[in-house]
Amino acid sequence: MTSSDRPPNERLQWANLCRVVAIYGVVLIHSCGAAFYQFGAIPQADWLSANFLDSVVRCAVPLFVMLSGALILPRLSAAEQGARSYARVWQRIAKVLFPLATWSAIYLIYVSEKSGQPVDWLSVFVRPAMYHLWFIYMIIGLYLLIPMFLILFQAIQGSRSFGLYLLCFWLLVNCTPVYWPPSEPLLSLLQQSSFLGYGAYFLLGAVVASSRRDPLSTYSWLTLFMLGVFVTFFLTWSQSHTAGRPVEIAYSYFSPNVFLSSIAAFVLFTRAKVPARIAGGLERIGELSFIVFFAHVLVLEYVRYNPFIGALGQQLPMLLTILMISLLTVGISLVISTLIRLVPGARRVLG
Repeated sequence: MTSSDRPPNERLQWANLCRVVAIYGVVLIHSCGAAFYQFGAIPQADWLSANFLDSVVRCAVPLFVMLSGALILPRLSAAEQGARSYARVWQRIAKVLFPLATWSAIYLIYVSEKSGQPVDWLSVFVRPAMYHLWFIYMIIGLYLLIPMFLILFQAIQGSRSFGLYLLCFWLLVNCTPVYWPPSEPLLSLLQQSSFLGYGAYFLLGAVVASSRRDPLSTYSWLTLFMLGVFVTFFLTWSQSHTAGRPVEIAYSYFSPNVFLSSIAAFVLFTRAKVPARIAGGLERIGELSFIVFFAHVLVLEYVRYNPFIGALGQQLPMLLTILMISLLTVGISLVISTLIRLVPGARRVLG
């Protein structure tokens, strides 16, 4: 049974599961960073543990983008909004723009306090106030193009060969240069150095979620996911070992291996059957995921450098230490998010 064949409540349940796993994946990726960038300075087994965990959840960001497309485009298409879809674009942008402004201010003040430098308020127009906020800028860009994506989605629904053509061209333009840099000059010469970007994940999520035909079994998709994870892990280790420093090329969200693990993971989520006893909990956590995303880096900074956590981490294997840090970060962020939501009007300005 595909996600489009399910009752509305079941479709929402798999989406909640995907959202919860994705937000934890984002936190886990950032929790791995400290160990990953210490390549050569920590035991290899510790570094490989960080690389392994990062490789497994590297699909988290594409999952978020695909989930957004899956929840937005089919609904607009069913409502036959078509060209009128631009009318609500600014409403969608406002829902993320105001929280982005608030959290950018919080992080600018935080960085200023840590560095002793004055706050540069205008810097948010040049770069994100904190490294993870690039995602919100990207989402705003996707929202601006929703009317175009809707037209493409409807065209793909009418012609799968057109969808396959778009996917192949996207892979050629965006994924080929990741491992074959010589292709970049040629693509630039053709004035095709970029095509759709993360928009392809946005479209793909909608197409997969609304598809009624899938010749591959769940086992096959699970195998493809594990293959993508293995290639990410192996190439990152091999390239880092050769260079003598941490190399993140295989972590690129446009690398073929991350694309493979991402699409496979998303298909598996659309097929997931969520037990009724945990559905309510997933829904509540999913509703808080937006604030968790904004707040988790601030929480992670305090958890990671907490003396007690540091002392405990020295007694544990690196893999367990990273998992402990990530789980604590998510837990504390959820508590903060719950308290924020108790304040009237906080959703509009904090997420």
